[in-house]
Amino acid sequence: MTQILLIGGSDNSGGAGVYADMETVYGLGAKPTFAITAITAQSDHLFFHTHTVPSKTLKAQLQATEMNQVGAIKIGMLPNKESIGVVSEFLSEHSEIPSVLDPVFTSSSGGTLSSYEGIASLGSQLFPLINIITPNILEACRLTKLGCVQKEDLETLAHACRKMGANAVLVKGGHLPGNHCVDFLLSKDRGNCFFERKRIPGGTEVRGTGCRLASAIAYHLAMGYNIMESVDRSCRYLSSYIEERVQGI
Repeated sequence: MTQILLIGGSDNSGGAGVYADMETVYGLGAKPTFAITAITAQSDHLFFHTHTVPSKTLKAQLQATEMNQVGAIKIGMLPNKESIGVVSEFLSEHSEIPSVLDPVFTSSSGGTLSSYEGIASLGSQLFPLINIITPNILEACRLTKLGCVQKEDLETLAHACRKMGANAVLVKGGHLPGNHCVDFLLSKDRGNCFFERKRIPGGTEVRGTGCRLASAIAYHLAMGYNIMESVDRSCRYLSSYIEERVQGI
């Protein structure tokens, strides 16, 4: 069974982080393996505390992973510049394995998940080593120091991320108003593409959607699909997941 290496923070509520990644990977038919970067204490609505895993411990977790069985790498919460450095070094040693970065800066419950220095170092240290990054609008705006108020701005944000070193960028446009959610993919290999789907009422109440989308993309890359196919299949997977969750709320 193909394994997906999940690098990121734990969320004790189970709504996001590596536990959401794990659920996604299992559901799609792969086996997860982990490297925990931080331990967070939060609920669906409140953020209490975060503890950064020491760089030495993070590095040891990565060294302990049997990489000959890993088909793709999904990266989420990286709490500081030191953790980014550890992951960067690790990816340099395993450049043949496709990787996905979901650059998480804050939790939906209001907590800060990455230091200012860490965010500032992402472009130079990590982006060139990643196959695709998947920021939402807020994250892309913070990375690029640009704004976004309409669909066309998604493309501007994506190009700005590419200039920072990213190989491919999926800017998630769920924060824009309207009856449809629009994401924009910019890939040097496959060109540009908008992904548009009808907004699901109550969908914003579902946590961990960004984690799940990035994990699904990693899975499909491991299965041999190209970036555009992986994003398309993963967006459809996420829509189905949100619909099921909304029905259960």
